[in-house]
Amino acid sequence: MNSISDLFALLPDVEFIDTDAGKTEENIIQLYEALTNTVLYPADPVRLFLSTLAAVISQQKVQINQAGKMNLLRYARGHFLDHIGALVGSYRTEAIAAQTELQFSIDAPLNFNVSVPKGTRVTSDGSVYFATDRLATILAGTTTIQVPATCLTSGLVGNALVSGQLDRLVDPLPYITKVTNITESTGGAEREQDEPYRLRIALAPESFSVAGPILAYEYWARSTSTHITDVAVYSPEPGTVQLRILLVGGMIPAANSKEIRAVRDVLNAEKTRPLCDTVLVDPPVAVSKDYQLKWFITQNQEGYFTAIQAAMKSAVADYEAWQTGAIGRNINPDALIERCRAAGAWRVEITGLPYQALKRGEVTQFITNAARITFGGIEDSKS
Repeated sequence: MNSISDLFALLPDVEFIDTDAGKTEENIIQLYEALTNTVLYPADPVRLFLSTLAAVISQQKVQINQAGKMNLLRYARGHFLDHIGALVGSYRTEAIAAQTELQFSIDAPLNFNVSVPKGTRVTSDGSVYFATDRLATILAGTTTIQVPATCLTSGLVGNALVSGQLDRLVDPLPYITKVTNITESTGGAEREQDEPYRLRIALAPESFSVAGPILAYEYWARSTSTHITDVAVYSPEPGTVQLRILLVGGMIPAANSKEIRAVRDVLNAEKTRPLCDTVLVDPPVAVSKDYQLKWFITQNQEGYFTAIQAAMKSAVADYEAWQTGAIGRNINPDALIERCRAAGAWRVEITGLPYQALKRGEVTQFITNAARITFGGIEDSKS
């Protein structure tokens, strides 16, 4: 967990007004009885009216309380959070469209150029469209040309289209007989959600100086892409700052990925980086693990086997997402056991996953293994 998140957790809960509906009703009835010198019994029409009035007032109190909380960074959400961010010059990152490289082809070389206009659309299934970023020309005597293209819909929807999937030309062109993407589409990201944006707002004051403090480097790195979910900052030697970048879903970026390049650019700007700092931006170092988990149930749980089996798969997936979701998070099999027990397992046996303290810049990566989870059988819980 990030240090700023830890500080949020240490802050006490805040209530701007008492929203207890029972107390509100009690206060109204007691006040009425004191002013009129009467007793209101449960079936009294006046009491029923005052109870209705108390319910309305209680709802208003809840709204007033929520309005007050929207002014605090810990509780604010949506547009309220946007306004708090504006106070420190930190604005929500908008959705980004995926990109890829398209190749247009003709059947045979011609003695004249064939143009592919900017904005030429290509699709794989008629639901997601990519358009070329610039004018491209198949020169006379050649048969192909490559051109970058951007998804027309921002967000994750344009990602993960592997080479060859984008093969339908939406805008017919003379002489063009084939089109395909020669790289997997990547780089698409959704609009920044409240929680990562809240963390960046909390880090924003660190950016008022040049990127000297650790949190300042973290702020500038996070500001480049909503794909970045964790940043490790440390100094391996005097005058050198090392950043390790982890992407959403525990994914390790390529050494020269779009996200790595963006962080390098923003942190090496003269207005951001201390003059004497050498800034290195790299992916985290993967610590690969391939473990086996065997789980058992008791005789009394036999009738719930199917439900427990599904819960176990979910528990393991949740653990792996947690374990791989932060740089430097120590490998802790106890966290897996806790989740398995909560899912209904009577007992678990884990091999190949001892506790391990990770070094700075390291992150856990699990090798895909379809046979990782196995059912060990039914045990007598009294034995």
